[in-house]
Amino acid sequence: MNSNQNQLYIYAVVALVIGLVIGYVAAGAIGGQTPTGDEELVAQIKELQGQIDEYESEIDDLEADLAAAQEEESISGDLFISGSSTVFPIADLAAEDFQNDNSGVNIQVEGPGSGTGVRKASDGTADIGMASRNVKPSELLNAPTLITFGVAKDSVSVVINPDNTLAGSLDLTTEQVNQIFTGEINNWSELGGENAEINVYSRESGSGTRATFMDFTGIEEGEFAADASIQQGNSAMRAAVAGDPNGIAYISLGYVDETVSPAKIDGAEGTVENVLAGTYPFQRILWMFTLGKPSELEQAYFDYVMSPEGQAIVEEEGFIPIYPTN
Repeated sequence: MNSNQNQLYIYAVVALVIGLVIGYVAAGAIGGQTPTGDEELVAQIKELQGQIDEYESEIDDLEADLAAAQEEESISGDLFISGSSTVFPIADLAAEDFQNDNSGVNIQVEGPGSGTGVRKASDGTADIGMASRNVKPSELLNAPTLITFGVAKDSVSVVINPDNTLAGSLDLTTEQVNQIFTGEINNWSELGGENAEINVYSRESGSGTRATFMDFTGIEEGEFAADASIQQGNSAMRAAVAGDPNGIAYISLGYVDETVSPAKIDGAEGTVENVLAGTYPFQRILWMFTLGKPSELEQAYFDYVMSPEGQAIVEEEGFIPIYPTN
């Protein structure tokens, strides 16, 4: 049903209401039942007003239903979203809900890494890119029309195995984090733990989490410990440490669960409250972006991610909403 049909339908209902009102008054007059007293007149007016209010409420509901149906019918097409493994669960769950609300839409989401997301959005092989770091100046030179949208806030947590004797008490300075992941500190005894070698886990080149971690700690490219085990994605990093009593890694706050033990950084725990208060140093914005102005479908998807429903997904996945959730 198009907009003109909607209007005609609404006008017909309005005409019906008006007809009922006129008919009511006319019937009363013809039948000799026109009120002769003030009380009876007031009563009939109130009854008539009640009927009008009831029909007006039904018209409002009808308008809302028709508008929603028209909007649903107007949104259709395919979207391919690629990029950060950190942003992936937000984008994927939002896509699932968005498709449920819009049957004509098909969305595919993958999370190979922030670098891939920037590259695919820049060359047009992805409709929407995702990154857990800022787009680099060199990437903007290659694709100056990239338009970015912040969708959530996050932090990077340093985690160890729950069976490590330091689990629950490990408090590292930013400098110590640098020294651990560059191999300068390589035994847990140097941190007050057992005499055991520290097994360092790091992310692949192109990872947004890796780039953000390097920015926070001052680690330069090529400075990670030579024997660091490279893992693909936050889930792999978490699983590696969960299975290694002497392991240490860095993962997105949204991926921290009971299988790992987060360390304090400069005395602050990596919690949502501390990130919002600014006391936890490792925090960042999670991004989505398009090449040029978003299409109608892309914008509708962004609107959903930024809506209270979309931000509820952000919160449920352990990240930090940056838009209202109610």
